[in-house]
Amino acid sequence: MFKALPPVLLALGLSACAPSQSQNSAARTTEETTVPVGGPAQVGPCAPGYVRPDFAVLERDLAAARARWTAAGVRDYSHDFAQVSAPLRFPTVRVSVRGGMAQAVRLAPGETGEPGAQARATVEDRFANIAQALEGQREQPCPAVEVEYDGRDGHPTRFSSATRQANVADGEGEWRITNFTRP
Repeated sequence: MFKALPPVLLALGLSACAPSQSQNSAARTTEETTVPVGGPAQVGPCAPGYVRPDFAVLERDLAAARARWTAAGVRDYSHDFAQVSAPLRFPTVRVSVRGGMAQAVRLAPGETGEPGAQARATVEDRFANIAQALEGQREQPCPAVEVEYDGRDGHPTRFSSATRQANVADGEGEWRITNFTRP
């Protein structure tokens, strides 16, 4: 039986079809090994083996990534953006940002369809999106959050948000930033 999606997941539109690599939530950078971060195992409405994310660590990692991004002073860049909001997969797009503002969003080669609403966002927008999701997920009974950042300039490279409530088969979302380039 499927349960209704928690309101925060609906509001954020951050979801992904692909299951997480593990039941643990993790904060990662692209230059480090994967290290799960979490609190004590939960009992009750959560799926077996569920470990609650350590929101203090996730927020600290977000602040550090934002600081790296600010220090790097990057205002002009392009990247590919892919988003899944279960059960939808939006087409991958190439996003061009100039002067800190999104200037163009084009479908990646071989892609068809309409880009998702989040396609036209800057790195600063993505940081705000992550912060909002962390705030909303903190109060959920069985949240799962994974975030990855670039180890050099701090831009986010992957964000995943879901619920690990028992008997819930939907509500996952993920976006990825790849092929990040500066002109």
